[in-house]
Amino acid sequence: MEFGVLYDLRNPPSSGIPRQEIYAETLEHIEAMEALGFDTVWLTEHHFIDDEYLPSVLTFGAAVAARTRRVTIGTAVLLLPLHDPIRVAEDAAVVDVLSNGRLRLGLGLGYKLEEFEAFGVDRRHRPSLLEEGIEIIRGAWADGPFSHHGRHRSFDNLDVTPKPVQRPGPQIWLAGRAPVPVRRAAEMGDGLIVVGGPDLYRSYHEAHAATGKTDPARLCIFAFTYPSHDPSADQDRLGQFAAYRMANYAKWYGTAGDLASDEDLLKAAGASDAAGTMRMFGPPEQVVAELKAAEEAGATAALWFGTLPGARPSATLPVFETLAKEVMPAFR
Repeated sequence: MEFGVLYDLRNPPSSGIPRQEIYAETLEHIEAMEALGFDTVWLTEHHFIDDEYLPSVLTFGAAVAARTRRVTIGTAVLLLPLHDPIRVAEDAAVVDVLSNGRLRLGLGLGYKLEEFEAFGVDRRHRPSLLEEGIEIIRGAWADGPFSHHGRHRSFDNLDVTPKPVQRPGPQIWLAGRAPVPVRRAAEMGDGLIVVGGPDLYRSYHEAHAATGKTDPARLCIFAFTYPSHDPSADQDRLGQFAAYRMANYAKWYGTAGDLASDEDLLKAAGASDAAGTMRMFGPPEQVVAELKAAEEAGATAALWFGTLPGARPSATLPVFETLAKEVMPAFR
């Protein structure tokens, strides 16, 4: 089981924490995660949010590359339909060079309505923009010039430099929370970042096997239980910040309405965890049991949100120290 930590740099106006302190302290948090033995630092993208959700994952990835020596640097995810794939290929290659081959490029369709409106992208074209973008990125990373003639882009003899350290290029992982994107990840990607349960895990492994690929099926899940020796105290201390994040995602997914179940998320977007509906702290043995069950169902990696919007990054260090000392050893 690979262990990862995800960062979004969110900082609600009500926190009163200067943004430059959030950035500096997040980089310190990431250095601490590397020292604790975590495998991957993941970075996530959204735009136009008043809490300043990280909009530039590869820019921040370059800073992570300069401050670390061992951890894989992943994007979970870069919203490819909103970007020029040639520029993504260039920026990703620079991060891979800076990190000496430690980049993992995670890509997703995106879903927030206002992002597509602001960038002038037709949301209906998300699948083709993603699939063609992946083809262009891999072509850009290949040796020498390449040509491409597709639905959205067309060019001849383009030699994109620098080339990544990793050859033929960094792994490309895709996000999925429904059968079609999960199958796309198996067929076009090197791994899956999944939002969902064992049914999707099984679908991914079946689709991966059907491709005949010889590389392993890599599947990363979101873990939402933080290990704690005093779950009630940590819930009182940090629960409001965790609930804020989950309510936001419920609202965004529900408003986009890509899945039938998203309407239920929208209805629950204002729900509080005061009644115990969103308790995110449990004893280490509970976290081990949850991860063992996920591993048995096909997960090969897990990630936790590293910081909580509205709290100082250092507020979560105790739970990650517990995770490293009392959860990780059960898998290594």
